[in-house]
Amino acid sequence: MMTATGRTVFRAVALLLVLVLLGTPAPSQDKAPPNIQAALFMKLLAFYTNLGSDPFTIHVVGAPNVAKALKTYIGKKAGKAKLKSVTEGSGPPNGVAQIVYVGQDAGTLTKYCQANGVLSITGISKYVNEGVTLGIGVENGKPKILLNLSSTKAENINWNPQILKVASTID
Repeated sequence: MMTATGRTVFRAVALLLVLVLLGTPAPSQDKAPPNIQAALFMKLLAFYTNLGSDPFTIHVVGAPNVAKALKTYIGKKAGKAKLKSVTEGSGPPNGVAQIVYVGQDAGTLTKYCQANGVLSITGISKYVNEGVTLGIGVENGKPKILLNLSSTKAENINWNPQILKVASTID
């Protein structure tokens, strides 16, 4: 019998495998489509142990299509926690957000996330090299999960180690 963590890993890997086998086309070489990003992030957040079981909010900056895709997951679980709301803005959140999606202005937002212990995520692969913690990139037309280990430490993020089986790491 598989544990809950094992099932989560299996589902994330299965989803990624399906996407790879289907050869999901991307509108550009460095961005996965918003619906694919939203689905993968919701699966990957199961590995984010800081979330616990409390409802959480994602704040999206500079990516209205990603915000729209994430809003379809409101009320759904990522691990043990449910997505409570998705907010949008042109900068850091005014209220409480446990996760910030970086669609622009990576420098300012990564500083905010590191100072406040907030997980930063993005669909723009170059932003992971610039300090965003978790990203979905595209390589050869296929989604690729990216994890910045230095940013993980700076944001005080705790991951289930199983994420290392599905993510490419950046030091």
